[in-house]
Amino acid sequence: MHASRATARQYRSRSRPVRARLLTAPLLALALAGTAACGGSASGTPPSAPAPASSGSSAPAAPLPSSEDLRNALLTVEDLGPAFAETLPADGAEDTGTTGCPLLSAILNGQGEAKPGAVREQTEFTTVESSPYLGESLLTEEQEALTADHAKVAEALRSCEALTFTGDSTAVTFTLTPIHFGGLATTAARLDGILDGILFNGYLAVERIGPAVLTFWYFQAGGASAQLADEVYRAAADKALQVLVEGAGASQAAAAAQV
Repeated sequence: MHASRATARQYRSRSRPVRARLLTAPLLALALAGTAACGGSASGTPPSAPAPASSGSSAPAAPLPSSEDLRNALLTVEDLGPAFAETLPADGAEDTGTTGCPLLSAILNGQGEAKPGAVREQTEFTTVESSPYLGESLLTEEQEALTADHAKVAEALRSCEALTFTGDSTAVTFTLTPIHFGGLATTAARLDGILDGILFNGYLAVERIGPAVLTFWYFQAGGASAQLADEVYRAAADKALQVLVEGAGASQAAAAAQV
């Protein structure tokens, strides 16, 4: 018990700058997706998914989720249990850069603004010992752009083999390994690294859920199992599905019945 607490304190105090960039990485990836920050092309043209089949009549597009909708679809302390508390996003200002995978590093190190009309909400949680540390983000925007942006970020995550995060005179290199995580539509990788002799690992995952993209991150010091991370991710994905897809569908059906 005492050893694990000492490890957690060391992890928290000596790795915070690097950890901060690591934890904000998926948020940056989604916030900058679709801008010139990714890739070497000025047009930034990403892979695109096939367009949905036309039914011959153009029905009006469903309204995009609001900020309130996205917040309602995020996990809460009540979903996770009393061991967790919500925390403010980590500040990555002390970090100097990410290197390793050209595509993913370009996204993480790039500059850009979110597209007009894009809406993103996020939340992060930790325990009293700061391990595990987890969070999620939900992003929605014009749906063709969302499809393209999701494809870009997913490909960046799939193709990366190692990333080095540098900050405050400290650098740590993580190896990325694609893993089966969540459902069939989930793109995910496990990150493994050592900082000051402490082994810690993480899981990054992205998935398109109805009108939004879910990004999930989970990091732990000294842990090796993905079981809890996978359980929390599935809970996050299920809640987003219930609120943004099933709940929205029920609301639209009720509104149509009143017409």
